[in-house]
Amino acid sequence: MNEPRLLSPIPWWGRLGVRVTVALVVLGVVSVGASLYLARLSVEYFDARLFEALEQSRELAEEVEPVHHELVDAHIAAFEARAQVFALSLPASPEPAAALQDRLEREPDVRALGLSGPDRAPVEVGRPLATADDDPPETYEVLVPVPQQGRGARLRVEFDIDPAIDRRYQALGERKREIGQQRSSQAELEGAVVQVVAGAGVLVLLLAIAAGALVARATTRKATALSRAMARVAEGDLQVRAQARGRDELASLARAFNLMLDELAQAQVRVAYLQRIGAWQGMARRIAHEIKNPLTPIQLAVQQLRDKDPGLDPRFSALLRTSVEIVEDEVEGLRRMVSSFSQFAKVPEVRPKPEPVSRVLREFERAYGHLHDDEGGRLDVEMPRDDVVIAADRQLLKQALVNLVENAVLSAREVAPGQVHVAVGVSVEAGSVVLHVDDNGPGIELQRRERVFEPYETSRKSGTGLGLAIVKKIVLDHGGEIWIDGSSLGGARFCLRLPRVRDEG
Repeated sequence: MNEPRLLSPIPWWGRLGVRVTVALVVLGVVSVGASLYLARLSVEYFDARLFEALEQSRELAEEVEPVHHELVDAHIAAFEARAQVFALSLPASPEPAAALQDRLEREPDVRALGLSGPDRAPVEVGRPLATADDDPPETYEVLVPVPQQGRGARLRVEFDIDPAIDRRYQALGERKREIGQQRSSQAELEGAVVQVVAGAGVLVLLLAIAAGALVARATTRKATALSRAMARVAEGDLQVRAQARGRDELASLARAFNLMLDELAQAQVRVAYLQRIGAWQGMARRIAHEIKNPLTPIQLAVQQLRDKDPGLDPRFSALLRTSVEIVEDEVEGLRRMVSSFSQFAKVPEVRPKPEPVSRVLREFERAYGHLHDDEGGRLDVEMPRDDVVIAADRQLLKQALVNLVENAVLSAREVAPGQVHVAVGVSVEAGSVVLHVDDNGPGIELQRRERVFEPYETSRKSGTGLGLAIVKKIVLDHGGEIWIDGSSLGGARFCLRLPRVRDEG
């Protein structure tokens, strides 16, 4: 079969896959642009806050630095004043070492004292370090003249500088350097943030393109397959089916499309069968008319021949009587055939109305209850538990059940003349009722289960092949369906599904 051509070519820009991909790409670009814009605003905002904080820190450091210098100057002035006091309080003694040692012990922040001059030997006293590994502390040295120790004598006083003052000064300098470094790296940080956001945005955009391509491909593949199936249906191929994988809307549409095709195929089969039956009915009507008319003259003619026999020759008389009997038997057979043709041709139109299933089965049981009286016959009719209502023509439905039971009885007796067992039951479904007729006859082969409903299709010697065709026509005219299964009784089961009346109240 050639590939079905779509109704009209679709340009590439109008394809669903292209549209889905473009939509996702546009959405990705908009998202990335919005992310970059928000990132830029965020960076500028925090950059402004950081710049403001750094500027405040710088201003604070600049304000604190003069105070620190004033504090250092005050300490220096105090050191110089104390050194003057030390010089004035030093006694005029040729051996000032003891006085220097006494002053050193009374001044805990003095590291060392020394006296020197051109006319005397230098004298030095000092404090030792706590351990040999300790670093020497920061000191400030002051030289002041000592007049009472001679001309040109000077006192050297070495003061320990408070470590806290030095630490605060070092911390202030380090803070100023950090502020400068942060201000210089602020632009680099802003560029790095923008680069990271831009890279993440590009990655998101690429993922959006890939996801769009995958989603569009999966979606368009289903839509294309569905459109091809529709095109093949438009060309008359009702056997095609769309793929219904997944749980999305396209899969649901494909399942609905397949269900529509199944129902359409069933409707076609039903219409075709009814058309064939209609044609067979017309032919049966003509055959019955053509055969029925000459039967009576033929029978009257042979009877006259028999009555006019003068009886002169006994052998001729015997031959004549035998021939007349044969003709009368054949005429009777033709009458029965004509009767079957007439019955088949005159199946009335179905006029359904709400009927309780129990009423139909009770009337059928009364009409066919004689099977119990026949030798070796048994008929079981199971009434429904709930009195469900179906849309049916009661008389025609009873006729269908009678035809099925008679067909079962005749088939069973032709194969095995023993006890015949027929059972009629009911199965209630959601929107329908299934009547099933079981028998213990020979059953029906799988390959014949569809053909037995065709007119004149029979396996019995005396059958006309019209009873099951009448049954199927009645069922189809009721809007139902009929099929054959195997029976638990050993023979065949005929199942008739008929629609229920929804409003039974």
